[in-house]
Amino acid sequence: MAAEHQNRYTDKQLVEISQLEKDLHNWRDVIIHADRVLRWEKPVYPIILCSCLTVLFCLVYWLEPSVLTGVSTLLLLLCLLDYLVPNVLPKFIKPSEWTEEQQQRYHDICASLVQTKDFLVVCKNTFLTLKEEKPKLYFLSVMSVLATLAWVGNAVHNLLLTYLSVCFVCLLPGMLHHGILQYYYLMLVRQLKVVIDKVQKARQKKD
Repeated sequence: MAAEHQNRYTDKQLVEISQLEKDLHNWRDVIIHADRVLRWEKPVYPIILCSCLTVLFCLVYWLEPSVLTGVSTLLLLLCLLDYLVPNVLPKFIKPSEWTEEQQQRYHDICASLVQTKDFLVVCKNTFLTLKEEKPKLYFLSVMSVLATLAWVGNAVHNLLLTYLSVCFVCLLPGMLHHGILQYYYLMLVRQLKVVIDKVQKARQKKD
């Protein structure tokens, strides 16, 4: 089984996955539980996730902290977690409780992170290639996207827009895992095909 998993990755990816497993070793228990929530192993997980995010953003809206206060608080929490997880968590979880199934899942999570990084690198390289080979298309695409984002940012409240973006990012792993995005994507493609067929038939009748 392990050999089949290794065949899916290049030698470079295997090295990166192994290094990432070592770097995140102290966080592996937290990562495993976070993965279960993000992938919606239980139907209640997306509800809990959205509820926590809603409470968090309601507190931000109620307290109205400044940008400096918000960034400082976030960094303070990250530093606190960075200290507590490696030093406190091992006292409650024994290494003997770590099973082979958990190790395989931890390996798959690290592999997914490496693949996501590689995908982003490919997108960046494609973007740079487009800039060099087709500068006019690059200019029009960038200007269109930025103008759309500027309009959306002006039309929607900043905090609401941030809340929706964070919710979407947090729910995205679960939607991908359960095939929700794929389902609606295929449905959209089918509807577009129906519309295109109707348009073509209408043109043929006119001709």
